[in-house]
Amino acid sequence: MNKYILIILLLFGSLGLSAQQSLSLEQCRQMALKENKNIEIATLQIEKAKAEKAAIRANYFPSLSGSATGLYLHNNIEMDLYLPTLTPNLTTGELDPNIAINPMTGAPIIGADGNPIFNMYAWLPLEISIQGAYIAGVTIEQPLYVGGKIRTGNRMTQIGVGMAEENLALQRDKTFYETDQSYWLYVTVQEKVKLAQKYNKLLNELLTTTQNAYETGMTTQNDVLKVKVKQNQAKLQLLKAQSGLQLTRMALCRATGLPFDTEIITTDSLTQQMDNELILSENNISLRPEYGLMQKQIELANEQVKLIRADFLPTAGLQLGYNYVGGIEISKQDFNQGNASVIASVKIPLFHWGEGKNKIKSAQTDTEIKKAEFAQNLRLIELEITQARLNYNDAQIRIGLCQENLQQAEENLRVTNNNYELGMKIITELIEAQTQWQEAYSEVIDARADCKIKESAYLKASSQLTFE
Repeated sequence: MNKYILIILLLFGSLGLSAQQSLSLEQCRQMALKENKNIEIATLQIEKAKAEKAAIRANYFPSLSGSATGLYLHNNIEMDLYLPTLTPNLTTGELDPNIAINPMTGAPIIGADGNPIFNMYAWLPLEISIQGAYIAGVTIEQPLYVGGKIRTGNRMTQIGVGMAEENLALQRDKTFYETDQSYWLYVTVQEKVKLAQKYNKLLNELLTTTQNAYETGMTTQNDVLKVKVKQNQAKLQLLKAQSGLQLTRMALCRATGLPFDTEIITTDSLTQQMDNELILSENNISLRPEYGLMQKQIELANEQVKLIRADFLPTAGLQLGYNYVGGIEISKQDFNQGNASVIASVKIPLFHWGEGKNKIKSAQTDTEIKKAEFAQNLRLIELEITQARLNYNDAQIRIGLCQENLQQAEENLRVTNNNYELGMKIITELIEAQTQWQEAYSEVIDARADCKIKESAYLKASSQLTFE
């Protein structure tokens, strides 16, 4: 019975455990690439741009289309036709109109309607039945010249593919940077929790020592109360740090696509330094995705000018077709006939009251605007890179200063603790020394975390935020 109880307890105990996963910064970046919706959207935009490019290329080739039309008339079309007759010409062997001749003048007799009168007319009763008539055919169309529209459209779709690819690179850099922030914030709070635990341990030891001294009459109850007050503050700090740890862990889980109850073990530390070659390397602004996007926007604007100009240039095309007519009955006789056709067309715009000129001018002005924006943003990118480098250098200097402060705080704590044990310092001074040590240690953690985030910001600004 005890064995079954133990098994049940183990099963219920395992339900409360969350999965653990050790992750480096590079692994988090790769997972974020797969999870981030902006990356997914940017990837789909590339596929869309490639499909549009393939669609526009189809305009280079002839298009084949088929058509069919049916017609049903309930009542037949009936009419009587009176047709003039012809007589054979024995000399030429041809047929001549059987026109009535005035024997006096030898000229044709003219009727009241002004037309010649025939000696004889043929009566033709006509009945047309369209109860199931149809016409079907196929057509091949080939544009010969459309002012360069097809060629320009093809270039524009190629530029569109390039812009979609640059946008994907831009979204990738943003994803990396956001992931870096979440990762280092989680690492920072982990360090803050460890610091809070160390600080609590110091105060616990101090409280034990103070209580023992109070019991032996070597100190006052007021000193014990001072330590307890500080201990309660430290417990509150630890509680806040632990709550912050859960929130930052969940934020990293969200960025990487992991379940929120996953216990993440980070393998990178705040003490790792960036390769100085990355800082000292010459920055190539053309590697920035924004640079490529702006370049392609200018190219697209240039092609837009050509596309508008094409609307006011001559166009020419060729159409080949074959149509078949059937289902028609004329005077009880079936009428079925097929026929081929060739149509060549040319359209030449002549005068549009200056519409074309003004549209082209507007498109050209838009191109100049894109160029001006490119020059302006180029300087902003240069400024951003320089500022990111300076911020990173300042962050490194801050680490050195904070570490120096920590060393001084540690030495001050050691001396104060020794003097307190010798009775040369009061409890308030020792508590103050411990507080200064805790604050200096926290400043070092903040400085290192800030340096890591500034490092990622510089790598993003200089287009070096990549992984193997």
